[in-house]
Amino acid sequence: MRKTNNFNKRHREESFSTCITVTAAECHGDNEKMIRKFSKKVKRDGIIDEVRERQYYKKPSVLATERRMERKRVIQQVNRKRNELLTTGVSFKKRRKK
Repeated sequence: MRKTNNFNKRHREESFSTCITVTAAECHGDNEKMIRKFSKKVKRDGIIDEVRERQYYKKPSVLATERRMERKRVIQQVNRKRNELLTTGVSFKKRRKK
């Protein structure tokens, strides 16, 4: 008996289930304003990025490597900022003894 992979089908349907609409009443009939509004909504939802990402197949090992490298980059960035704060000589106010 062959196993069916329903997860991938369901996942694909969910990711594109949102509908982005811009009505003429929203923009008072201005076509350019409608295009700008639509572009902003698409960019905010990340549809263009997702399409670019799915344009080519990436092996799972490549995806894992990219995630690992991104995690490493973020950790280095946070450590760098923390070290800057600690080494810049920012002194905390000391309490006076009464």
